[in-house]
Amino acid sequence: MAELDNFLQEQLALRVEKGISNQMDEIILKLKDLSENFAIANKDEKSPFRNVLAVAVDASSSIEIIKNYIRYQVGRSGSSPIWKTQKGKDIFAKALVNVLDELDKDAQLIVTKLRKSVPKSHNLEPYLNDINNQTQLRKNIHLKLVQLFLGYLAREHTASVGEMKLKK
Repeated sequence: MAELDNFLQEQLALRVEKGISNQMDEIILKLKDLSENFAIANKDEKSPFRNVLAVAVDASSSIEIIKNYIRYQVGRSGSSPIWKTQKGKDIFAKALVNVLDELDKDAQLIVTKLRKSVPKSHNLEPYLNDINNQTQLRKNIHLKLVQLFLGYLAREHTASVGEMKLKK
């Protein structure tokens, strides 16, 4: 596994941020669809997403820890009714976990585009060609996408609740 000096680490971080930024519009559309499909603004005016976001940004967090927390909300007494909101056979919490899992495809896409954007003569190229580095990079990007998704979902819920109040 190739190691990166500080300069290359910063270059990689900037390229990753740009890749995430380029993917965010599609990701925000996914959360809007999820929010609207389950009409979560109608279920609870108080957002349950701040707590799950706090779990997501904790330094020891992981994708599985976040999914475990969401599944826990379904069984916990006193949790927001949003988690148990049904549409057809599906419940919101399960649909959210599925979307969070699917963000791994976006993370892989970002890694693939990143690898293609780096010229063969660039010092990042050996690092990005290492399969272990690719896997770790994909995992890091997936976690970042999940954190962003949950943050924007909290914002979307607040916006939808506000719009509903204006219509009354």
